[in-house]
Amino acid sequence: MNAQKVSFIICTDSESAFHECEIYIKQLEIPEGFVVNILPIRGANSMAEGYNAGMLQTDAKYKVYLHQDALILNRHFLLDTLAIFQENPQIGMIGMVGTKQLHKNGCIWSNPMRTGALRSHLITTADEYFDIPIPEGRAFTPVEAVDGLLMMTQQDFLWRSDLFTGWDFYDLAQCQEFLRAGYRIAVPYQETPWVLHDSGAQNLKDYHTYRKTYLEEYCPDNQVEIDACTRFIATQAEASPQKAAGKDTAVDTLLSLIHDRKYDEALHFTQENLSQNQDNELFCILTVFLQIYQQEKDAGIHEVFIPLESKEQNVDWLPLHYQRICRYLWRMENNLPEEYQKEAQDYFTRWHVSKTACDRIRILCLPE
Repeated sequence: MNAQKVSFIICTDSESAFHECEIYIKQLEIPEGFVVNILPIRGANSMAEGYNAGMLQTDAKYKVYLHQDALILNRHFLLDTLAIFQENPQIGMIGMVGTKQLHKNGCIWSNPMRTGALRSHLITTADEYFDIPIPEGRAFTPVEAVDGLLMMTQQDFLWRSDLFTGWDFYDLAQCQEFLRAGYRIAVPYQETPWVLHDSGAQNLKDYHTYRKTYLEEYCPDNQVEIDACTRFIATQAEASPQKAAGKDTAVDTLLSLIHDRKYDEALHFTQENLSQNQDNELFCILTVFLQIYQQEKDAGIHEVFIPLESKEQNVDWLPLHYQRICRYLWRMENNLPEEYQKEAQDYFTRWHVSKTACDRIRILCLPE
């Protein structure tokens, strides 16, 4: 392996998400003598399958397995992580957030042993430092597992694509493979979060199916949790169709009202129904645009829905529009080069993103 090379391996199904992720990678300071490359993996059937494909494409000793919606904010990321690896050869993997002790149910966030830092974005952004702080002055803390949003390695082991054929628990399985081989896993000290995870709403449809697979492979003696998982999967299968139908009805109503320019009626509908739909990302995003409409109306302007009224866009475009506004605000906050900030300003002008809209969304997507 090439000990002076770092490869970023990214499974992607969205060119816009990959492009944004790539922009931040290109801002990183590269240690002297090192080379960096970026390997997008398209069309993978699972995260483990895609990561195996990327691993086999590069001779880099250091690999960063990164979600396409993860933006690396720390421009000294490579300097900081490589220093940990080079000074601690027993550490095989680094992640941004993890747990010092994995709960017996296999869920990484189920007990108060979490550590690390992360800026997460799901309608509202928060800088999170979790339960156990890493003391200032310590470069890292050892953990049992890290979250898959970013996993950097200096050793290679095949990802368990034989067992994890979807998008869940591939990360915890890989952590166990490293521990089985005798390597340690670490989360670095971060004064401020090194990564922003623009994760959006999580699709947990298959989460518990792969949790059961994980438990059977790595905790086979834990029959109590395996049986509990089996029962939960059965219950979830019965409840899912009715739950999904309720969500779809609320969103369809809202989309129809906005399409028909019944904005005041739509705003009233969100006020009446938001509490039941707070876990519905699309409903929440539409609510944000209606709140912007109300603020603009109070200020005597009307910009937010002009792209719909001119028929240049339709109401289905609004979630992507919200996502792009957030990304462009992050570019400004993180002082990306002028060309990227100009792209943001041009977008705001082109699509009638008012100062009112920017201020409202800034509250939601940037920390205080």
